[in-house]
Amino acid sequence: MARFPNKIKQAFAANGLLAEQLPNFSYRQAQQQLAHAIARNHKPGQRLVAEAGTGTGKTFAYLLPALLSGKRVAISTGTKNLQDQLFFKDLPSLLPLLDSGIRVALLKGRSNYLCHYHLHRHLADTDNQSPIEMDQLIRIRSWANGTGSGDMAEMDSLAEDAPILRKVTSTHDNCLGRKCPEFDRCFLKRARAKAMAADLVVINHHLFFADSGLKEGGFGELLPELDWLIFDEAHQLPDIALNRFGERLTSSNFHYLARDIRRLYQQLKDCKSLDTRADDLQRQADELSEALHANGAPGWLVQLKYARVTDAMAELEQQLQELHKELGYHLGRDELADLCFERCARLMGLLAHFAEPDASQAYTLERRKQGFALVSSPLSVRDKLTELYQQYHCAWAFTSATLQVAGDFGYFTRQMALDDAETLILDSPFDYPRQALLCVPRGLPEPHEAGVADHLAAVANELIEAADGRTFLLFTSYHMMHQVGERLSRRQSRPLLVQGMDSKRQLLSRFHAYGNAVLLGTSAFWEGVDVRGRGLCCVMIDKLPFVSPDDPLTQARVSACQRSGQDPFSQVQLPQAILALKQGVGRLIRSEQDQGVLVIGDPRLVHRPYGEQFIASLPAMARTRELDNALARLREV
Repeated sequence: MARFPNKIKQAFAANGLLAEQLPNFSYRQAQQQLAHAIARNHKPGQRLVAEAGTGTGKTFAYLLPALLSGKRVAISTGTKNLQDQLFFKDLPSLLPLLDSGIRVALLKGRSNYLCHYHLHRHLADTDNQSPIEMDQLIRIRSWANGTGSGDMAEMDSLAEDAPILRKVTSTHDNCLGRKCPEFDRCFLKRARAKAMAADLVVINHHLFFADSGLKEGGFGELLPELDWLIFDEAHQLPDIALNRFGERLTSSNFHYLARDIRRLYQQLKDCKSLDTRADDLQRQADELSEALHANGAPGWLVQLKYARVTDAMAELEQQLQELHKELGYHLGRDELADLCFERCARLMGLLAHFAEPDASQAYTLERRKQGFALVSSPLSVRDKLTELYQQYHCAWAFTSATLQVAGDFGYFTRQMALDDAETLILDSPFDYPRQALLCVPRGLPEPHEAGVADHLAAVANELIEAADGRTFLLFTSYHMMHQVGERLSRRQSRPLLVQGMDSKRQLLSRFHAYGNAVLLGTSAFWEGVDVRGRGLCCVMIDKLPFVSPDDPLTQARVSACQRSGQDPFSQVQLPQAILALKQGVGRLIRSEQDQGVLVIGDPRLVHRPYGEQFIASLPAMARTRELDNALARLREV
C-alpha cells in the first residue's frame, strides 16, 4: 500500500485514468491534491480535515481512493438526496472503470423504507383513513409490488414530508422486529444485509450518529468492521452530533403512546382499563402543554419554578407509572403490548431527565400551536467523540466546502475533537473576480430597523427585472421570506416559488422548467442546491445569518464557551454565521461558465468590524456598493 497515494495521484493527472476513461473529465490540480491527501491518510488512526472550494470535484476525489483502497469503507453524506446522488450517479460513473467486482450498498434510516406490516394495517383500517389517505395508500401498495428497495424516495408523486409516510414506515417504537409477520419481506432488513456484505456503503450523518451510540437498528454491527470513514458535507456534523447525543421529549410522544394503547385494547378486548388509562395519559399531557403555554417564561429552567408545571409533570409521571404497571400484566400476549411497555419506561426516564436538570446540559423549550417539545443538548460532545475515535480503529476523513473561517479550522476541529488532525485548504478553481460581483447596496436599513421588508422587496424587484427572473432570494427566517414574498407578488408577473408551496425537489424542478422564475427559501435552500448555467444568475441574501440566541444548539455552545471564560460571540456566533453565509454564497457559481451577482442586504457587512472576517472568508469576488452596477452586470449576463 506504500504506492497507493501515488497511484491515486496519477489517476487524477492530466493523462491519468479518469482523463482517459471519462469524456467530460478535465484536470484540476486541487482535485488531484485532495485525492492524494485522502489516499495518504488511509491508515488506522489517521484523521484528515480538508476544505475544498466549490468546483474542486471532491466527490470523485474521495470516491476513487475509497474504491481502490481494498478496504471496507463508509461514505457519509449530509442528506438523503446527496446519498442518492452518490449512489445512483457518481458511483456508476466510476465503477465501470475498475475491474474489481467491488460491492456497494446504500443504507438509510428506518423511516425511509416501506413497512409492509404498517401499510396493510392502515389499508385494513378504512374507518380511520381520509379519502385522500386511502388513495395514497392504494398507490403506495401498487408501487410496493414493483419496488426492489422499498425506498420511499422512489415515489416521486409523494412530497418528501408527506404525512402518509409516517403511517407506512416504521419507527424504533413501533417496529415488531423478528416478531413481525412480514419480517421475511422487510425492506429495511434487506438493506442492512446488503450494507453488511458491501465493500463500500453510502450512509448519512444522521444514521451514523443515530441512537447516541451508533446502535440504531444494526448499523452498530457494521461500524466496527469498517477500515475507513469518509464524511462529505462535514460542516453539518457538529450540529448533528449535539442533537444525537442530546434528548428530546414532545407532547406527541404521549399522544402516540395513548393512540397505540387504544389500539392494543381493541386487539385484546378484555382490558377496558387500558382504554381509560390512554385517555388519562393524553389528558395529562395536554395539561402539561397548557401549563407551559400559560406563562411567558422562555426557558425550561424558568418553567420549573412554576408550581403548575411541576405539578403537571408529577401527575404525568404518576400516570406513566400506573400505565407501566398495568402493561406489565399483558407482556407476552401481544407484540404491541411489549412495545408499549418499553416506550412507557423510556418516557418515564425522559420525564425524570427534564425534571432534574443537569449542569452539563443546555435545556430548551419549544412551544407549538398544539403541544411542546423539550430539548436537552450536551454543552460539548468532545469527550464522546474522542471515545468514538479511540473505540474504532479506522481512518477518518472530513471534507466540505465550508470548514474554515479566515484560514482557521478551529471552530470545527474544537467541536469535533480533531485538534491533532491533518488539515488542508484547497481554493475553488473558479475565477470569482471575473465570474461574480458582490454588492452590498447603500441605503439599506440594518436588520433590526423599521421598514426592512419594504427595502429588501424593492431591491429584489429591481434585481429580478434586470435578471429576467433566474433569482434565488435566501432568507434567515420564514417571517421575512413571507413578508418580502407578499410584497413581490403585487409587483411581479414572473413565477414566484416560495418554500412550503411544494417539496424542495418539486420547487427546484419547477424553477428549472420555467426559466424565469424566482425562488424564495430559508435554510433548506442555502446548501445542497446545484443550479448551473444561465438558469440562475442572481442570489440575494437578506442578512448575515447569525443564529437566534434561543436556538438550543447555540445555547449549548454559548454556555460551554462562557464556562471556559471565552467570548461566545467571537468563538461561537461569529464563526457559525460565517460558515452559514459561505454555504448560501456557494449557490451562485457552480461551474467555470457561470456568471452572476450576489447581493447581501445587510449593511453590517461593511459597517461593523466583524464584517472583515466575513469578507475574508468568502471567495474573492469583485465588489461594489452601487446597486446600479449590479443591475448593469445582470443585464449583461
